[in-house]
Amino acid sequence: MNLTVLNEYNNNLIEWLFYSYSIIFSCKGVRQPVISRSFSVQSKVYNKNAIDSASAEKWKLILGRKGTMLNAHKISTDHIKSGKPVNYEVINDILAYSNISISQEIFNDLINIKDRVLIENLDTKEARKFIKDNFGSLHSKTQIPGVYIFTHKFTGDKYVGSTSQLSIRLTRYLGYRHELSGKFIPILHKDKTSSFTLEIIPLVNNYPFRPEIILEQYYLLDPSFNLNTIKVANNPSGSNAKPLFMYNRDKTILYYSSTQQKDFIVNLNISHFTFTKHLNKGSYYLGKYHFSRKLESNAKVKEISIFDLALQLEKDRKIFNKNKPITSLSRSILMCLNSNSIDSNTISGDNTVLFHSIGKCVEYLRSKGHPATPITLLKYIDTGKSYYGYTFKSV
Repeated sequence: MNLTVLNEYNNNLIEWLFYSYSIIFSCKGVRQPVISRSFSVQSKVYNKNAIDSASAEKWKLILGRKGTMLNAHKISTDHIKSGKPVNYEVINDILAYSNISISQEIFNDLINIKDRVLIENLDTKEARKFIKDNFGSLHSKTQIPGVYIFTHKFTGDKYVGSTSQLSIRLTRYLGYRHELSGKFIPILHKDKTSSFTLEIIPLVNNYPFRPEIILEQYYLLDPSFNLNTIKVANNPSGSNAKPLFMYNRDKTILYYSSTQQKDFIVNLNISHFTFTKHLNKGSYYLGKYHFSRKLESNAKVKEISIFDLALQLEKDRKIFNKNKPITSLSRSILMCLNSNSIDSNTISGDNTVLFHSIGKCVEYLRSKGHPATPITLLKYIDTGKSYYGYTFKSV
């Protein structure tokens, strides 16, 4: 293989220009990789301020960042069933939890990228060398992000993924280093890489976000990618993010989902130890909720806000823990207040804020400049009397 790769650095942007290559083989009886490519990279810089600010507030709506929870998986599934073409607005709605929002221009640029590589014979040393030479070694300081598509040669089944480190991710696939989960990896291990072609789409433009997440989500909404069990691109906060789901006992109702465990801990007041225990053992939280990493496509999504779900769990805990000693200071309370004074960091509903303990409520009141104490606050709970404009109720 005679391949020339030119690296240019222009205005601190890495611009990879691949040109003038040919594949020459003289050995008989040895299958060699068939690699086709066309690269015409034009570097573009997008200003974050140019992104439509009108949709900024929608970022917080998904997965309970703000208002009623709009489940990203439901949006994705409903769109696939509709058969409608994918547009940038659908992408923004699905990936709102990641604080990514794109314009029509960026969407068009990403889906029309011509810089692609097709490797037809993956089970060869030449294929691995090609990936290493063009996308960096495992220990390279510079890693190229992108999207990769595996297509089964005989069935036509397809799988799409994205990564900020193409070389590392693809080397793991070709070396069968992934756990046997989902649909794609078991088939890859069974049929081997010789049964697949690999299309690679490197992304080297300087976008103000991780563009591979956008492009992956675009392909996930294509029904032909039937080896992807999850139809929402992973959280861009890290390549190791894994989806988490909260169902009822028989997994027919989906209450909540996130790609970060801390969302369950912070938003729903579930301790790290308790959450991990039930997730690993498959046991039921409070006797009625099941945590899982698997999306049940037939589960009905419960249209419930983070506030209402958190309140529901507090009531469930009160029933479940009725035989356990609970001090007056450990009980949860609702604080009723003027909606204009609600802090964005609290779990709030209409004119109310849920606190999981008296101490948390006291901290909040003190942050507002009020001389609150636990003893003082206990005098006002369930009395209907106002304390600096607030009233309090037991959960």
